Amino acid sequence: MLILFVFFLIIYLLNINCLFNENNENILLDDIGNKIMNYVNENKIPLILKKKLIDNEGGSMSSTYDGYLNLDNKTNQSIIVKYSSFKTIWNYVQSIEIDRLYENGCYSQIDSNQNEYLVYKQDQNRIIYQNWIPSEVYVAFKGYICPNLMPTSTILNRKYSYISFFKSIQQNDDERKFVIIFKKLENGISLKKYLQLYSNQLTIDIVKYLIYSILIGIIKLKQMSIIHLDLNSGNIFIINNDNQHTIKFIDFSIMKFIDQSKQIQVMYSENLHQSFRNIFLNCPSCFHSNNYIQNIIFPHLFHQSFKNYSIEQLLNHPWFYTN
Repeated sequence: MLILFVFFLIIYLLNINCLFNENNENILLDDIGNKIMNYVNENKIPLILKKKLIDNEGGSMSSTYDGYLNLDNKTNQSIIVKYSSFKTIWNYVQSIEIDRLYENGCYSQIDSNQNEYLVYKQDQNRIIYQNWIPSEVYVAFKGYICPNLMPTSTILNRKYSYISFFKSIQQNDDERKFVIIFKKLENGISLKKYLQLYSNQLTIDIVKYLIYSILIGIIKLKQMSIIHLDLNSGNIFIINNDNQHTIKFIDFSIMKFIDQSKQIQVMYSENLHQSFRNIFLNCPSCFHSNNYIQNIIFPHLFHQSFKNYSIEQLLNHPWFYTN
């Protein structure tokens, strides 16, 4: 009897421990995270959230979570789940554009001058009733379909990468909610974190490589008819297992489309300059009295005249090809 009692006591304690661990994981979620999980459970989506990301790693205008998706009941795919409402999205794309991408391939044209496919965040009725989706979803799917032009965060698949639902955070709130599911960049680190970890260890060659790679990434975006308008150090990721795309950009909630046929140049921006300046500030060898260092704009405080530079001009600067 004593042995049987001890056995059941152990089983009881193990069950209590399991319950505690399960609840402990849920404690990491906030109100929005629990709302997402309620929707996920109601719709039998194999998604689990683990914790909320903070600071630039999560984005400044939305709630972002770390989690995993169990696709085949055997392996868990690590993911990042981004939650937004129409109030936090700058522009939208008509959902039919996703189908056009699948039909037409990588170079589906969008003419922003006619504003044919954009709707602004104030136009709630069109977003809700005419089935418009966040531009960030379109960008992610375009990168998914066009892997050779892949400077963006990677969506998981067509079925699970985008969820849209009406779930109130407040009783009188009937705004549309968006959940975007991306593969986690397991072998990536944000430029911001990279500079924090390797402060004062950069060499002039590493700096040149980083800046050159970021500029190339912007050109690849232009090939996708897209301009990222918020390229700060938290939205630029360095990938160490991808020879083709060492740089990836995330968070396309602030962006605009361009029409390739009009040969529009992508111009230098203050956000991008600050990211490059942060790289230089962490590179002691970059401030030696080499003449070619003094002839580029990156080490200097931003000036309005810098906006006259195109990305192509900077990319072709002799600095990148001088030993």
